[in-house]
Amino acid sequence: MQLSVKRFTGESGERFCLLVDDSGMPLYYPSLFVTAEMRGASLSINTIDNALSALKAMHLWQDYYGLDLESRFKRSELLLPHEIHSLRDFMQKPMADSRPGNSKVVSIKGRQARVSKGNQYNRLTVIAEYVRFLATQLYPVSQSSGEVILSMVARIKANRPRIGDKVEKDRSDVHMEESLLDALEDILRPGNVSNPIADPGIQFRNALMFTLLRLTGMRRGELLNLRIDDFDFAMNTLKIVRRADSPDDPRGYQPLVKTRERTFPLIQELMDQIHEYVSKFRSKVPGSRKHGYLFVTHRAGPTQGWPISNSGFGKFLVTLSGIADEFSGVHAHALRHHWNYMFSQRSDKGGMSEERENKIRSYLMGWSETSDTAGTYNKRHVKEEAGKAVIGLQNKHLGKSTDARK
Repeated sequence: MQLSVKRFTGESGERFCLLVDDSGMPLYYPSLFVTAEMRGASLSINTIDNALSALKAMHLWQDYYGLDLESRFKRSELLLPHEIHSLRDFMQKPMADSRPGNSKVVSIKGRQARVSKGNQYNRLTVIAEYVRFLATQLYPVSQSSGEVILSMVARIKANRPRIGDKVEKDRSDVHMEESLLDALEDILRPGNVSNPIADPGIQFRNALMFTLLRLTGMRRGELLNLRIDDFDFAMNTLKIVRRADSPDDPRGYQPLVKTRERTFPLIQELMDQIHEYVSKFRSKVPGSRKHGYLFVTHRAGPTQGWPISNSGFGKFLVTLSGIADEFSGVHAHALRHHWNYMFSQRSDKGGMSEERENKIRSYLMGWSETSDTAGTYNKRHVKEEAGKAVIGLQNKHLGKSTDARK
C-alpha cells in the first residue's frame, strides 16, 4: 500500500492533514489519532504533519516485515523485543520526500544512509504514542492490559537514541560575518549589475526581505506572515502577529509564527523602503490586492500575486547561496543567530546587565522571559569574551616570566 500525507484547507481557513492511501482514502486509526490526540491538544498543523510522516514510516516498516499491528493487537499480541529493535533500526533510514500531489509512498534510499538522531528520536516518540493509542483501542481489556501496553510503550521509548549537548551541533557557532553580509546586501541592492535577478520588483522585494531578516532577527515564518497592516507608518512600528488558519491565506503550507506576538520600532529609512515596495512594485502585481500579505509572488503564473510560499522563499535563499561560495551558509536562521550576536555586543558596550539583556532579547525574539533560549543565542559571544579573558591571563603570565628573565 502506498501512502502520502495530504494537506487541505477548510472553508474557515483551518488547515488539516491526513495520512491517505494511493486512492486518496484516509487511514482510519491514524486519522482518529490525529483528531483525538493531536488536534484536541491544539497542536500546530506542522507538528501534525511531522507526526503523520512518522506514522507513514511506521507503516513502511510494517510492510517491510509483513506486520499488521491492528490485527496483532486485536489478538492480544503486543510487539516483541526483537520487533521493537527492528523498528528502532528501521527508523534510522531516510525516506524520499513526498510532496503534495505525489501520492507515492517513499522508498528507502540506501542501506548506509541514516537520518539524524533527532529525526529518529522524534519518529519513535510519535510511534510510541500512536502504538499506545492503537493498543488501547484494540487490545482486549483485562486486569493487566493497561500495564502491559504501557510496558511496550516504555520499551519503544527506551530504544530512542540519546540526544544531548555533546552530540548536537552547537547552535551558537552558526553565524555570519558582518563584512560578508555587507557584501551580500550590496549585491542584492536594486539596480546593481551583479544582482542575479533582473526584474526590478523582485530585486526590491528580495533586498527588503534580506534587510528585515538581518535587522530584526525574525524567523522566516514570521517574515512570510507579515501583512501590510502590521506596519504602523505613523508610529514607525512593526507588530509580529500570530494568525494560524487565516482564511485569506491561499497557501496550503501556511507559514506560522512560532513565537509570541510583539511590537518593535523600525527606523524611518526602513519604513520608507517598505512603503516604496508596497506602492511602487507590489501594487502592480496582478492578484496582490486580494489579500494583505506583504511579500508576494511577482512572476507570471497561477500563483502570481499570492503571498510568497515557503518554497518560493527557499528558492530565494538558493539564489543567495549560489552567488558565490562564501555565501553558501546564508539562511534565515543564520541571520537570526547573527542578530543575537550583534545584540550581545551592543549590550556589552552599553553596560547592560545580563538580566536586563536577557529580558529585552526575549521580548524582541518572542520568547518567554523564563526561557533558556536567550542564553543559548548569547553563547558565541560568551565564548569569545571567555577566549579574550584566557588570552589576557596568558599574556600577563608570560609578561611576568619575561620580566623575571631580564
